[in-house]
Amino acid sequence: MKNITKLAVVAAALVCLTSVASVPVKAAEASAEMFSCMHEGTKVSKTYVRHADPAKLAEAVAIFEGNVEGKEYPVGTILQMVPNEAMVKHEASAYPNSGGWEFLLFDVSAEGTKITARGDTASNPLGTCLSCHTGASKFDYVCSKGHGCPPVPVTDEQIIAMQGQDPRCSAN
Repeated sequence: MKNITKLAVVAAALVCLTSVASVPVKAAEASAEMFSCMHEGTKVSKTYVRHADPAKLAEAVAIFEGNVEGKEYPVGTILQMVPNEAMVKHEASAYPNSGGWEFLLFDVSAEGTKITARGDTASNPLGTCLSCHTGASKFDYVCSKGHGCPPVPVTDEQIIAMQGQDPRCSAN
């Protein structure tokens, strides 16, 4: 149990990333009900990618897999690396400081998701999500190795362990 608690604390300190949507979202439409078991997304490396439109999901996956510089993710894309953080792509005008990305922080339990912070000013113990993601502005603010973001303070194995403990997933 102590390891799970430690992992949860580390997860709260991670760079903000994203979960599920059944329909494309606009800034005012992102709600806690949209976020369930992160494993329902398409896993690319250590990140789960979602989009309600299969063609736009394929586009988002291709951008992420290819580390495509200068290409924006489709509006409605959701990226998530750990259960308690996500990012949702909106029109750039919705969040002009982050290229349209809304960062979300959650409390998660078997009962569901509660949004605890959101927007381009959302923050975790490391600072604002945007302060880390700004380094990846050439990559539509999506952090990955080599994108200019500070490294996350956990190992790949710890990230995988956190993903496996999403309490919203029935297999846990």
